[in-house]
Amino acid sequence: MRVAAKDRKEQLISATVELMRREGVQSVTIRAVAKEANAPLAAVHYCFSGKEELMEAAAEAWLKNLSSFSGEVPVHLGLRKAVEQVAEGYWRALEEEPASLLAEIELILWAARNAPVSPLAAKIYPAYEVELGNIFSAAAQNNGDHCRIAIPALVRSFLMIYDGASIQYMTDPKAADHRGLFFMMLDALLTKACV
Repeated sequence: MRVAAKDRKEQLISATVELMRREGVQSVTIRAVAKEANAPLAAVHYCFSGKEELMEAAAEAWLKNLSSFSGEVPVHLGLRKAVEQVAEGYWRALEEEPASLLAEIELILWAARNAPVSPLAAKIYPAYEVELGNIFSAAAQNNGDHCRIAIPALVRSFLMIYDGASIQYMTDPKAADHRGLFFMMLDALLTKACV
């Protein structure tokens, strides 16, 4: 049975994401993705020019997932509530599916290590900055909030706090109240921003 190129490409991206979640980024090879997707090896080569393009497509799939989450944020309640809602969603996702975040972090590190070859590293955080920036800006405007930190810097700071807290959580979830510390740092950031 012949599979349309567009459908095959989506199937291969899904297989790549699943392989990364289950076995880590180091497990992603063209051959492993073909096997995971139950597709001919030639189909992977037809749809993607190489591993870098496949990894970039997987990163874009994660960013689309972020976009689907953003529709649930109540921007009418103001900037503080929007940031807290995003933080709740991120933390819930971390607790429910830590393997996804671990794979995402591995993907970011892989992209950074391969930065001379792959442009992916320079795209990941700016994409988050745009997506979360749109949410945070809309929330501030809808409520008339004045943020003393520029929205792009607020987003980057939010992500720095989350990345650090989530990595510590994954190393030993029971070692500390990681969630409490995350929200304490987030509150400090929002207090500094005067929201």
